[in-house]
Amino acid sequence: MEIILNDYHKKVNAEMRKSMEYWKEHPLSRNESLKRLRLLREQRLASLSNC
Repeated sequence: MEIILNDYHKKVNAEMRKSMEYWKEHPLSRNESLKRLRLLREQRLASLSNC
């Protein structure tokens, strides 16, 4: 089975590749990564408690 990508998927893949290249060149520090994970965890808990 051949995979056929439409223009939308090509655009999304290109944006994802660009983002991956950026973060390879600009990695986050350990403290910044932990801060972002903590924020995501708090947001997830807040959204789950509102249900």
